[in-house]
Amino acid sequence: MSGGYLLLRRGGVLWGIDNTVVTGLTRRGDSFQVSLGDAALAADEVLCVVDGLRIQPAAALRRFWPGGGAGVTGLAVHGEQPLVIVDPQRPPELLWLDDGADTGEVIDGER
Repeated sequence: MSGGYLLLRRGGVLWGIDNTVVTGLTRRGDSFQVSLGDAALAADEVLCVVDGLRIQPAAALRRFWPGGGAGVTGLAVHGEQPLVIVDPQRPPELLWLDDGADTGEVIDGER
């Protein structure tokens, strides 16, 4: 059974991350830290977890995406909004957590 996708917004883009790899969620002032084991990503907004996304390969996106689509595995639509599916092994630079920020308040240390 799938763990769904955690949907978040960063830099005006809607992102989906496989929820089974998310190990924690921490508030950092007006933003959030999404922990993926040893890696940490930043989010402006955390929306929800959804199941049943119909994911399309991101081959066409790679032509236009900065960095050739590195860290992107597919595209989907939730509601009427397009979203980008993240490769949790090498997430796009747009999601990297800025260094030097405080650790914040833990919202959910475990899934």
